[in-house]
Amino acid sequence: MANYLADDRSTEIYLDDIKRKLHDRLDGFYRLFLSMKEKGLPVDVIAPQAAIYLTVQVNLKGKTAPDGNKLQSVKDVTRYILEVAGVALVPFSAFGASENSNWYRLSVGTSKMSDIDAVGEKLAAAIKRLQ
Repeated sequence: MANYLADDRSTEIYLDDIKRKLHDRLDGFYRLFLSMKEKGLPVDVIAPQAAIYLTVQVNLKGKTAPDGNKLQSVKDVTRYILEVAGVALVPFSAFGASENSNWYRLSVGTSKMSDIDAVGEKLAAAIKRLQ
């Protein structure tokens, strides 16, 4: 296995493949959030900037969940999205931003291209359930 470390060409091919797949997933999720925004959902997104994270905004504070609970904080929104849509977002407050910031990081590091449509459907459905 260590022999591969000295094989610069194989290493380059491997890394290029990883980078291409990562870029494809970032771009796919970016286009997903742009599409959701264009459809009037309260989301926004910043174009990928060469990382494994996508910066997304989800404006759900003040909305009411189907169970009657009001989403009063970023923690409430984060929990709702995780529990109802099955999407894990990390609030920017975890990185030192204000507790009121409705910006999040979405990691695409372990996702697959085939995950994008399903995530979009689940997230859009969860948002549409709110009042």
